[in-house]
Amino acid sequence: MNALLQLACFQMLIYAGMWAAGWVIVGEERRSVLHWLGFNLLVAAGMGLTLLRPTGDPWLTVALANVLIAGAFLLLVRGGALFLRRPTRDLELGLIALAGLAFVLWTGPAPRGPGWIHPGGAATAVIAWSLLSMCWRDRAALAEQFGPRTAAVALAPMALYGGLQAWRTVQIFTRDASFVHIQSQSTANELLVYASLLAAAVFNLVFMFLIVLRLMGRLTYLVEHDGLTGLLNRRAIQSLLEREWARWRRLGEPFTVVALDLDHFKQINDRWGHPAGDEVLRSASSLLRREVRSIDAVGRVGGEEFLVLMPGCAPESAVGVAERLRRSLRGQPVAIDGGREVAVTASLGVAAVDAGDPDLEHLMRRADAALYQAKHEGRDRVVRAQAPRPG
Repeated sequence: MNALLQLACFQMLIYAGMWAAGWVIVGEERRSVLHWLGFNLLVAAGMGLTLLRPTGDPWLTVALANVLIAGAFLLLVRGGALFLRRPTRDLELGLIALAGLAFVLWTGPAPRGPGWIHPGGAATAVIAWSLLSMCWRDRAALAEQFGPRTAAVALAPMALYGGLQAWRTVQIFTRDASFVHIQSQSTANELLVYASLLAAAVFNLVFMFLIVLRLMGRLTYLVEHDGLTGLLNRRAIQSLLEREWARWRRLGEPFTVVALDLDHFKQINDRWGHPAGDEVLRSASSLLRREVRSIDAVGRVGGEEFLVLMPGCAPESAVGVAERLRRSLRGQPVAIDGGREVAVTASLGVAAVDAGDPDLEHLMRRADAALYQAKHEGRDRVVRAQAPRPG
């Protein structure tokens, strides 16, 4: 058994090294990574103390070892909550830690006679509660953020190992204390260590994979979105336009585009400064997202130029939406530093895909032409693009 325990201890140290390297790399996830680093280090330390039995001081090799291992799983729970942006429930975790510590101090590290309860009972109970409660509370957040299949893969081994520890806790409190001696040579203890090795491997590797997935998602977001406004950038909105154009050519599903340009934006920058201009852009972007449908896409395609893609929207409906956007922008001045307000208006051009459009560029030129016509006619208005001429 000592050889297996040494292997488990070495494995946890390897994972600790992995998380230490991750702490240097992952940036925003450092708080959760630090908890998982602590989890692996505390488990390794607890197992290391366990290997000193039976010659070492029992307060160290039994009592402290169990305290360290139980504390490790409380860190695991808190790190998972931080990673999934959930409440950490510090009061609950603190009370469980105090109860476990009091139990260990009450039982002591050495047998006191028949019916003696091993301090490992507290550790196994904390492990079982930690894993099972983590599975119950985190399942919805994991499924929402990474998908139900990924959540199942991440949580199934933890649920099985938590169930095993719950069964072991019951056995500790209902059978002779010798049952919990992990160094006793038995098939049950060997299976427990192997299960611990498997659960640790799955947890550490799966959550490292989830961190990579999250980082990739953020990278994809940065590639596709404008850094100032959070809207889709030109490349991303162009990709959606090409997809809608292909659907139109293949299935005949219509779509409409609205080209929008903020009026006199250069004057805002010149008079109030670029920070005020940035605030106007952020405010306008937020309004556009609120006012369009959930299936519509909004992109920033230039300095103060925006584009709204409206799948399945008839031209008349799109004109009505464009009018609502124009009125909303006009009716919501933007507050800037010093309590001052900047009035914002916009010119909009609306163009619906038509059989006379030979390609997507032709449709976009019609929307731009309608936008320029709105500006030429005095700004702060909506103009619907003319239908393309046959042939």
